[in-house]
Amino acid sequence: MRCLVLADRLKLDGHDVLFATRPQNGDLVTFIKQRGFSIYELQQPENWLVPTSTADYAAWLQVTECDDAQECATAFDSPDLVITDHYGIGAQWHKVVRKAYNCKIIAIDDLVREHAADLIIDQTLLREPSEYHLLNSKATVLTGTQYAIINTHFSHRHSSQLIALNTLSNTPRLLLSMGGIDAPNATLHVLDVLKKSVNPPITTVLLSPKAPHYKSVTEFAVKHSEWLTHIDFVDDMATLMCEHDIAIGAPGSTSWERACVGLPSIVIALADNQQTICKNLEAVGAAISVELEAISKNLMKAYEQLI
Repeated sequence: MRCLVLADRLKLDGHDVLFATRPQNGDLVTFIKQRGFSIYELQQPENWLVPTSTADYAAWLQVTECDDAQECATAFDSPDLVITDHYGIGAQWHKVVRKAYNCKIIAIDDLVREHAADLIIDQTLLREPSEYHLLNSKATVLTGTQYAIINTHFSHRHSSQLIALNTLSNTPRLLLSMGGIDAPNATLHVLDVLKKSVNPPITTVLLSPKAPHYKSVTEFAVKHSEWLTHIDFVDDMATLMCEHDIAIGAPGSTSWERACVGLPSIVIALADNQQTICKNLEAVGAAISVELEAISKNLMKAYEQLI
């Protein structure tokens, strides 16, 4: 999604933008095309790899970094700029593609990995440029939330539609959004906790049909329709956020979006790469963090604290 935000701006500035991706279950290929961008579809592997953990980034790539780089190094017609946004792509990939095209490379990252890029963008709260070891001594490193790549809808609403931080009613409007996939089904764990409260909040749950636990969440929503509404997808997330008083969600780019509209939130890390964001958001008082394994034990206390 953040690449689409960047692509929209580059297109507006007169650049030709092409996406390269390896199609797989749950991807956003159709959505990218609907947004008006062409896609180069990388080859399908003979055997699909299944990640052994949330940090098995090599499996996300489905092929070796070297093979991926070699395919990309011969696929395109002399690009001036290549932007990577993938935890399985790093310095090795950059070197191969740069040599092939003599192009500039931008790496979007938040894991403080090694890159051979001209520009590194890491929008993590409290991140410092000095944390990156640069293979390219002339590289520029942009870190922190002032470089967050988010839809312009959020900045447009920043001054005019900030949430009023008044005492909430007994039934606040809550937005629950645990990302597009939510592999551990944190959504249903959260809903189970909210259901047990004396007066459940008026809740909107956002979950894509691509999510593996979509059916269980939709069935729950039908059963508890008096306080719960489920939606599959929304184009304008900024407006949706502004229609709610509080939020529970995964960290990541959505954290910066919630901050832009002033939406108080509880964050739940679903993967190893989200732990730092949770920790830093809590450190500056921008959110309350609840561990995935402790939802049933700690969520209600955090919910009451947030209100």
